[in-house]
Amino acid sequence: MQNNSSFIKGFLEGNPKILQNIYDNSYSYVEYYVVSRNGSKKDAEDIFHNALLLIYVKLKEEKITIHKFDNYLFTVCKNLWRREKSKNRVTNIDVVPLVSEELDMAAFYLENEQWQLYQEKFQLISEQCREILKMLFEKKTYNDIVKKYAYASKIVARQRVFKCKKRLIELIKKDERYTRLKK
Repeated sequence: MQNNSSFIKGFLEGNPKILQNIYDNSYSYVEYYVVSRNGSKKDAEDIFHNALLLIYVKLKEEKITIHKFDNYLFTVCKNLWRREKSKNRVTNIDVVPLVSEELDMAAFYLENEQWQLYQEKFQLISEQCREILKMLFEKKTYNDIVKKYAYASKIVARQRVFKCKKRLIELIKKDERYTRLKK
């Protein structure tokens, strides 16, 4: 896999050949890692997709340098899967939240404003993107998306989902309210 600036530029621009190259060279390793650690193929797809989105955001915002893209991608996927698995651990400790009513109301208003910003920007993306993202929220598979939109493969569907999420995130981050509403 190439690891030069043109490769990174192509990734940031959503170049289909480069995205296909990333899937071809890295996805099987991520799938094996997740499945061998009590995950499903769907979990692996989600982790892989989220890692690509995370790398995209980091490259855009923080101007990080990646020397070996496939190694960096795999490390991000491993960390995301570990974090996901740690969320699901069961503890026997009874937790009693000590939150004042004022803090609870402040959190409610913050979440409400975040939700409104999200809803407003969600309406600005294309209708097809809205439908695709709704299918993901409903836990539909990439195969369902391929069937509904007659895409050539799951990879094409993943690329489309990636572009839709990317567009939504860009719209949200361009809004002046975004920095005020970040937690």
